Amino acid sequence: MIIDILNSEIDPAGRNIRRAIDKLIDEQGKEAFPLFDGNEVTFHTTDERIVHTDRSVLNPDADLIIVVSRHSSVNPVPVLTVHPPGNFGEGLLGGNDFELGKTSPAWMKAVLQNHAKFVPEGYRVSYEITHHGPTDFPAPTFFVEVGSTEKEWNDEKAYTAAAKSVLYAKPADDAIPIIGFGGTHYAVRQSVIGQETKGALGHMMHTRDVGSVKSEMVAQMRDKSGGAVAAHVDRKALSKPEIANITGVLEELGIPEITEGDLIKLNHMSYGTWMKYSAEANKIGKELKLFPHGNIPEGEPAAIILPEDFFSAAFGKDDAPLMDYLDETEGIFHITGGSGKLMPVFLTDAKNHRSVSGGLIALSVQQITRTQDCVIDGDIITISRRQFDARLARTLGIPSGPLFGKLSKGETVTLPDGRTVTPDEVTKVTQTSIRIPGLEN
Repeated sequence: MIIDILNSEIDPAGRNIRRAIDKLIDEQGKEAFPLFDGNEVTFHTTDERIVHTDRSVLNPDADLIIVVSRHSSVNPVPVLTVHPPGNFGEGLLGGNDFELGKTSPAWMKAVLQNHAKFVPEGYRVSYEITHHGPTDFPAPTFFVEVGSTEKEWNDEKAYTAAAKSVLYAKPADDAIPIIGFGGTHYAVRQSVIGQETKGALGHMMHTRDVGSVKSEMVAQMRDKSGGAVAAHVDRKALSKPEIANITGVLEELGIPEITEGDLIKLNHMSYGTWMKYSAEANKIGKELKLFPHGNIPEGEPAAIILPEDFFSAAFGKDDAPLMDYLDETEGIFHITGGSGKLMPVFLTDAKNHRSVSGGLIALSVQQITRTQDCVIDGDIITISRRQFDARLARTLGIPSGPLFGKLSKGETVTLPDGRTVTPDEVTKVTQTSIRIPGLEN
């Protein structure tokens, strides 16, 4: 891969970052930095503002362009940022109107995570939403910036940190390219996703543009973000009409929405595996939520469905033993419905279906026999439940009140007429027979 690093001589932050890169290479050698691992790195400097720079100043053979520059803001904060080039509207700061530049989500993510490692005290780390040109550079491009005033642009700790973020960048093979919608200029939720999950943001759109965005622009976001596979929608930053608009566009384009919670779950598996298991869950029901336990291996998913009455008898009042078992076993999903209710459905690798199914059944039986009065006969488990019968107590002439309470607690009572009544005399016994799955043969 050929990587071209571009800065402007009239941009103090870009000039300083470039000098810091040169200094670090002189002191430690190229071999000390992942950027040079298998890559050819070239450098170019322009005398113009970057946003108006012509592509002729670039290495024509570049596969990736990293622009080091300053970040400025009307509300200045000390910050290290990374963002893609492009315009969702008029190109007031370079580039063509309504055009996005090509970018590389995986490389931006790598730099963002390095920002978090090297950031000086007092600075924040952030993605920025897509907001300026140029838009016609021939290779995927992104900006690495120090902000937001002359003080920060000339802060050696800050621009050296930015230089290290570039030199130590090494994209992860399992980064998941996605696009983002909603939030402010500093893309708060997207920045968390980029640092803490496999999610790698490409183009990101400010809340103000989401309500009116059309499918053509969203398609550009996807295609120029390395073929993003999904979209994150910051629903808390959007109104209902804005959410309705963007979800409609995503559905029209066939771009799946992925939540921050789902991306956290993906830390345990590949995106391809997640999609397989999601598809399997959709066969069972809509709006189900999957929760992985441990690392989920590559493979073909298989469902384990326990009878509702059997599952409820085992874990209806206490599911902690079940969750402990799933955590210890790993490689399993438990599932909840739209209301959050735990369902008697589990997903696991087809190769492990038999052992996991057997383990769940054994645990369920153990939980029932441990907590309830029951008898097992072959593949039938009969549960007996004893309950104080107020109607029967009244037929025996027992007045409601404190005596009812004592009898329901298992205490023998003496009535005003001198009769003694034991709990057994006012207790009804109900029996429920449940077939134990897997033992029919």
